[in-house]
This record gives sequence, structure tokens and C-alpha cells, in this order.
Amino acid sequence: MTTRRVRRRTCRDKGKGKEVVEDGRAVEAGSSPPRDWAPAGDGDGGGEAVAGEAVDWTLLPDDTVLQLFGRLSYRDRASLGATCQTWRGLGSSPCLWSTLDLRAHRCDAEVASSLASRCGGLQRLRLRGHEAAVAVASALGARDLREVVAEGCRGLTDATLAVLAARHEALESLQIGPDPLERISSDAVRHVALCCSRLRRLHLSGLREVDSDAIGALARYCPLLEDVALLDCGTVDEAALGDIHSLRFLSIAGCYNVKWATASASWAQLPLLVAVDVSRTDVSPNAVARLISHSKTLELICALNCKFVEEEQAHSPTAFSNSKGKLVLTITCPIFKSLASLFPGEAVEEHGVFNECNWRNKRKILGVMMNWLEWVLSQSLLRIAECNPYGMDDFWLQQGTSMLLSLVKSSQEDVQERAATTIATFVVIDDETANVDAARSEAVMRDGGIPLLLDLARCSRVSAQSEAAKAIANLSVNAKVAKVVADEGGIAIFTNLAKSTNRLVAEEAAGGLWNLSVGEEHKVVIV
Repeated sequence: MTTRRVRRRTCRDKGKGKEVVEDGRAVEAGSSPPRDWAPAGDGDGGGEAVAGEAVDWTLLPDDTVLQLFGRLSYRDRASLGATCQTWRGLGSSPCLWSTLDLRAHRCDAEVASSLASRCGGLQRLRLRGHEAAVAVASALGARDLREVVAEGCRGLTDATLAVLAARHEALESLQIGPDPLERISSDAVRHVALCCSRLRRLHLSGLREVDSDAIGALARYCPLLEDVALLDCGTVDEAALGDIHSLRFLSIAGCYNVKWATASASWAQLPLLVAVDVSRTDVSPNAVARLISHSKTLELICALNCKFVEEEQAHSPTAFSNSKGKLVLTITCPIFKSLASLFPGEAVEEHGVFNECNWRNKRKILGVMMNWLEWVLSQSLLRIAECNPYGMDDFWLQQGTSMLLSLVKSSQEDVQERAATTIATFVVIDDETANVDAARSEAVMRDGGIPLLLDLARCSRVSAQSEAAKAIANLSVNAKVAKVVADEGGIAIFTNLAKSTNRLVAEEAAGGLWNLSVGEEHKVVIV
């Protein structure tokens, strides 16, 4: 019997499927470029116009060439820049290197050094793996770096994080997760606070402890800090968080050693607090009620998969109805309908609450809060899907699927990708037997998820291609969904992705083609 293939979220910090970027070139991990490697062409033109006349491409205006560079991957930029000296200079223009995403590439000290000359104006960096973090900290030299987003950094140490902070004092946003940072201590957090006084956002996952000294340092030395997320941490000093008076958004999702009486009393005094995420914790209904009653600025409490809060709502459906205009989101409440109340006097469809057009011109803090909510929901929904707790079917079928598809349309790239990963995960019941939940996969199909995921798979970001391809491949185990995927042009998209130079993308696309080929009507087209 022909078997199907499913893949769930996997750890990818070992370099598999990554490309190595070196000296302006990009080559597949595990291989090396030819010694006298050079792209075709010598920069003297050589193309033929429609009328048969030669075209000198070097006569293109610089602005046009920069636009062309901006639409290319790093690999293609390197190839195009190598065609002539003029284009090599344009390819190194600071405007092309303000943002750098190295997640699809293996980055070591040598690679970071080769990129350093281009990264003087680098402001936003994304990377994967603690080896890449070490290389960036030691060799990249991007002094004006404003934002670092790192994934798969389970092996990150205090020393590396301290060097990263010390060499990038202009940091405004530091996000490391979702893999647990078991080797990071409170000392490293304190060092970040001492070095990065402009810090506005700090997201860390899986620390064993965040003590009062570390949080106190953040309160003293980071006066602009407004967004703190300490996810799945062992212990967090909840009282000390109340000393960060600039705090607007706080998430301690997944933390289970919190003294909730102390936390609610302390956080209620924060003068600017707008939203709190306590999802996947043992928060008590009394703590939620105290926050609602005593905080003057709080507008939203996100409490997904909180056992005691859900039990209270089941016992008393109106438990949090008298919330003074404050929203309490749980898996048992109508989340879309609740969020629609944030737009009084506006004709906003319930499922359109995450549409940026609905809140772009409203209160500035509302837009910031909705972006924050998308981020925390994408985090918690992925964790819930990975754990697959009993009794979640109603949530996934009634509103969870629609929520994930709304997040796939987010303007935040990491939210998009995480939503696609969650879809790939929550439909799988058993990896070994390739067993996929029919109701969940068909719910994705009915809510228009297949065209959305195919569009995401067509985008230029390798990480998005990989996650979208994985989601579509898993959904295609269901024959009904496979037919829709094929009808929407999925076979052609998978065929193109299977040719990708990135191994992970090619593997996920090949898996999707395999699942589609189980159906006889699609096998002929694929072959």
C-alpha cells in the first residue's frame, strides 16, 4: 500500500538545508564553489533587443539597478554583483543591507567577516542557530543594529549574549526563541540591560530563572522598555516586573511558578500597562478579576488554555462580563466577536478584526496592541498544537482554524510563518502512521486556507516557502484537500519549489508532491 508523508515542526539549528554565504557568493551547505567560479557574462551587456540590436546593461540608471537588486535573493545579488565592478559597488549599497535574514544560510565567523563590509548600516537581523549568534556577536560589526530576531538558539550561552549586547548598544528589540534558553542566566539579562539602554522590546524563552536583580536592571537602565515577553520560564520575579513603569505589554505565557496574588497586585499599579498575556499558565480567576478591577489602563488579558479560568467560565459564563471595558480572551469565549468590540461604531466583520485596514487609522496604541496580540496568539497556538491537549477539537473547528488563517495574512512575517507551522502541526494526529485529522484539515479547506497557503509558498522568503509547503503537504494527506490543492495550481507550485537551492524547501515540496501523487488523477500530471 502506498504511504503518505507528514512532517511536523522540527529543530533546524544544525545547518541542514542551509546555504553558506561567503565572500559575496552563496553555495549549498556541504558543498564548495568551483575554484574559478564566476557567473555567466562579463558585465559588457550581451543581451539582444527585440530588433536585434545589442544592449549595454551597464548604461541602466543606478536607481533602476538598485531596484533590481532589491528584488533578488542574497544568492542572486551576489551573482549579479559579480558581473562588473560598477554593479558590485551598487550591490553593496547600504540601502540593500539595512535588513538581513540569515535563517536559510549557515553563518560562521568567516561568513560574518565577509559580510561585515556591507553591514555598516544594518538595522534588522534575523538568524537561526547559536553558532550564527556567536558569529554575529564576534565578527559582523553592525554597530547601528536595532533589531535581532534569533531562532533555534538552544545552545546560546551567557558569554555570547553578553558580547552581542556589548557590541550592539543601539539595540531596540531583542527576540530569542522559541527554543528554550537553558544556558542563559539572569546575569546575561542584567548585562543586556546595562548595555542596551534604548531597548524597547525584550522577548526571551525558556530561561530557568529571571530574578529580581535582572528585572530591576531592566527597570533602571532601560527607560523605554515597553514590551517584555518571558515565555515558558522556570521562575520569574513577578513583583519586580511591577517596577518597569514604562511597560505596556507583558507576556509570561507558559510560566507555572508565578505567585498570582503578588503578580496581580504589582502589575495593576503599572501606569501604562495595556495588555497582559497569561496563556498556558495556572492563573487564578481571582488574579484576573483583580487585574480587571484595579488596573486603570489595562484593556486586554489573553488567557488561552488556562485551566482554572476556563473552569470558572464553564461554571459561571458571566464571570468576567462586568470587566469595565476590558477584554478577557479564552478558548471558550468568542474571540473574534470580543475583539470586534475594540472598534465601537465601526462596521467591522468579526473575522476581519486582524485586517490591518480596520485599525490602521485608529488610535495608535490600538494598532500596536493588535500587532502584539497577533504575535502572542501565534506563539500560544503553536505551543497548544504541539502539545495537542485533550478537548481542543471544538476550539480548533469553531474558531482556532479561522484564527490561524487570519494570522497567515498578517503583515508580520514571523507571525505568518508561525501560523503556517501551526497548521502543519495541528492537523497531524500521528507522525508515524501519517494520520491526519480529517475534520481539521477540511476546516482549513472550507475557510479558504489552501489559496492562502499557496500564495505564501510563492513568496520570495525561503522560510515562508518551507513552512507553507509543509502545511500544504500535510493537509494533502486528505484526498478531498489534495484535490483542491491540485485544482488551485498546487502541483506547479510544488514542482517549482522542488527545484529550490534550499534543501529544506525542496524536501517539503517533494513531500507535497508525494502526497498528491497517491491520487491516481494527480499522478499523471506530476510525472
